[in-house]
Amino acid sequence: MKKTTKFAVGILIGIGVLALALLFVNNLLESKIKKSIEDNLKKASATYENVDVKLLSRRAEVTNPSFVIKGKTLQVDKILLNDIQLWDYITNKEIIIGELDISEPVIKIYNLKNEKKDLTSTKKKNSKFKNKLLIKNVSIQGGSFQIFEKDSLEHRLYTKIRDVKMQQVRVNSKTLKETVPFNYDLILLNADSIFYDLDPRHELSAADFVIDNNQVLIKKFRISPKYSKAGHQKTTSVEKDRYELSIDSISLDSFNWSMQDDSLKVQNSLTRITGANFDIYRDKLQPDDTSIKPLYSKMIRKMPILIQLDSVVVENSYIRYEERIHADRKSGVVDFSNLNAQISNITNVGLDRKEFPKTVLKADANFMKRAPLKVTMEFDVSDKSDRFHITGNMGRLAAEQMNRFMKPAMNVEAKGEILDMYFNFYGNNTQGSGDMKLEYKDFKVEVLRKDGERKNKIISALANLIVKNKAVNKKANYKEISFTRDKTKSFWNYLWNLLKNGALKSFL
Repeated sequence: MKKTTKFAVGILIGIGVLALALLFVNNLLESKIKKSIEDNLKKASATYENVDVKLLSRRAEVTNPSFVIKGKTLQVDKILLNDIQLWDYITNKEIIIGELDISEPVIKIYNLKNEKKDLTSTKKKNSKFKNKLLIKNVSIQGGSFQIFEKDSLEHRLYTKIRDVKMQQVRVNSKTLKETVPFNYDLILLNADSIFYDLDPRHELSAADFVIDNNQVLIKKFRISPKYSKAGHQKTTSVEKDRYELSIDSISLDSFNWSMQDDSLKVQNSLTRITGANFDIYRDKLQPDDTSIKPLYSKMIRKMPILIQLDSVVVENSYIRYEERIHADRKSGVVDFSNLNAQISNITNVGLDRKEFPKTVLKADANFMKRAPLKVTMEFDVSDKSDRFHITGNMGRLAAEQMNRFMKPAMNVEAKGEILDMYFNFYGNNTQGSGDMKLEYKDFKVEVLRKDGERKNKIISALANLIVKNKAVNKKANYKEISFTRDKTKSFWNYLWNLLKNGALKSFL
């Protein structure tokens, strides 16, 4: 046999032996990887239909896996691992996966009784994880996330997932000790049909919820009452406000969250709320809620999460407050239209700082759709005495506009107009004081009978003898006001009483 022929035959035999060896190694590694995946699924108490590993194409697939762990279930159509980089695992024990695709996950969480966590066993499990896992791209398509109250069939939270994408997802022994057991560089989350059972009387929803890296956009945000105005108070033994809120869009420009000392910390530099419409209804015929009502500074200070919102902007919004005082009359109504506001430094982070930033609110609106109103308020969240400063001024307002509230609420009908009002109040959790100036023209009052319609001519005549029915700038002096707060009432009741006392001093 010629040398060239022998050499060619040797090459072919070598290739054949190498092919057989690669095939053997491939089958061996495939079976090991498959067994490893199956063992890990069993450790996670998971069931599955099939595990398929293709080493030559560097991919693995798990069909119909299902996980059940202490009130939490996860069902998935398919989990697909692509571009498994074996050399890094062989040489450095690093698991690097190019792509992880998850199809139609259905995540269900049942709020069962709190079980004590075995921290020792958790640490032992984490200490056994010696590898480093890097997934370059994670993609989740479709599915839903659901939270149930105990074993109820009613959702506490439901959201339909369109898609989720993450990049550079890293898992190691250190991240496994954290509340969120992985780190990531980029995330895109697109969800719709969000529903949340807010409280026994209200539910929350949103049409679209998108997180694109650190930018968040929420569209058609809603807080809706579960009951009619008539049925609302049947759910509680004391008066409780009925809320109806709709917001066209909420955007956050640099949203970030983390865990700090076992507390959730939320941060954002600019939050924009556009097209809010807020209706508040209160039935004063019900017994008072005598619980202590904290002022806004304390409410922020005592929040269960850490929050740092540098700037909040409210645009083109509307607030309507309706109060039912008498069973046989219409409700009293006040409203604020074309509302725009800027709020800075809503935070409870670092309360022990020497120079804690003040929370400042600046707002303007049309009161009762007519009178231009500007308000500025500031307070220090870290100040436990809850001191605040609020100033404002209101332009021309006809008495007939005020009667929308005064007639049903105070059994008084007014004539004339307010030309200008200015107030400047300081207060804390206990006491408020300050000054107020009120200019009005041809102001008269008519006291109504019990039916709220017929005039009580005698009392009205006496009242108008007392009321100074004309006032001009040079006679509209500042009036000193003081008021002791009823802590079972809200901040707005506090402010209303300061304004009412100032008005009475100006009229009489």
